[in-house]
Amino acid sequence: MAANMIGVNKRIIVFSLGSMNIPMINPIITKRAGPYETEEGCLSLSGTRKTTRYHFIEVEYLDRNLKSQKQNFTDWTAQIIQHEMDHCEGVLI
Repeated sequence: MAANMIGVNKRIIVFSLGSMNIPMINPIITKRAGPYETEEGCLSLSGTRKTTRYHFIEVEYLDRNLKSQKQNFTDWTAQIIQHEMDHCEGVLI
């Protein structure tokens, strides 16, 4: 979920990784590799749309304690993060 999609004008996303909810404040993708075409749906729109995503991303962000973090993500988790970060940029698929 992206904060701006629920009326909070901040660059914050939250996603689930197993049973953990991971918040990212001001996330920035610093590396990406392995582009692929996919179709995604969104709770904000009906149906699905084509988009390009990356299998691997490196993200720098602040955690819930405002501590700088840098992490690598792949595949489905990377796709979710990219989708939510698009929302922060005002992009709807």
